[in-house]
Amino acid sequence: MSIREKVVDLIRNKSTSLPTLPVVINNIITTAKSDKTTAADLAGFISNDQALSARILKIANSAYYGQPREIDSITRAIIVIGFKEIISIALGSEVFRTFSRKSSRNLIDMNELWKHSIAVGFASRYLEKMTRMLFTESAMLSGLLHDVGKIIFTLYFPDEYEAVLKEQRSTESVPLDVMEREMLGIDHSEMAYLLMKHWNFPESINRPICFHHNLGECPFEYLNMATMVNVADYISHCCEIGISGNHRREMPEEAITGLGLSADSIDRIIEQLMADRPRVDGFLEAMA
Repeated sequence: MSIREKVVDLIRNKSTSLPTLPVVINNIITTAKSDKTTAADLAGFISNDQALSARILKIANSAYYGQPREIDSITRAIIVIGFKEIISIALGSEVFRTFSRKSSRNLIDMNELWKHSIAVGFASRYLEKMTRMLFTESAMLSGLLHDVGKIIFTLYFPDEYEAVLKEQRSTESVPLDVMEREMLGIDHSEMAYLLMKHWNFPESINRPICFHHNLGECPFEYLNMATMVNVADYISHCCEIGISGNHRREMPEEAITGLGLSADSIDRIIEQLMADRPRVDGFLEAMA
């Protein structure tokens, strides 16, 4: 059985030890998919879980959001920060918590990988504002979860993935996702897609993550978000925030042009993200 077949079996087989998300997260995902859900509905779901509520309030009061006065309730957090953003924080932090309880062989430093992912989330949010694109789902959430497939590889296929990482380090001219496809028959983007589809995440999040390294194959309706994650990933690497495991960095000129941006625009976001490095650390600490 190939690695790709093993991955598909892992996702589909209910008897595996693949992490499951808490009921409250399933409720939030359902909430995100419904146009009829109100802020009060979302606050009600989250407030029923004290640990999640505390974590969200800690993140909402972190330096990243820079609120002048303390946010002391989920309802107020939704009003001040926004419906989409609170959903992103809830889902992102719960996925982080789910995997932080799992042990791995440290093929990739998990804290550094999450730090990179948070930086990509921040950069995606900056790009969303700069391009004035409005998405149904939060660009930040796609950034936060874009590399979750690497975690599955390190947890469930450590020997095979260690070989991929070693080979990529020795041939830095080949991007990690290409090396994954060559050696495993599947890359971390598709792995993340299969996992998140299993978790019933909306396609508007799943698909951009699936294609963020393969924009040419991305369905048109998801292309802008996938492009944004692709460029945000590059920006995060430029800032050297966290470690993604990928040792090759190349400016995605076509993707940048596709967003209607210039190299100068990207330089401004790089400067902004560099300045926000302490906020990335604070966000990671609050997610824990």
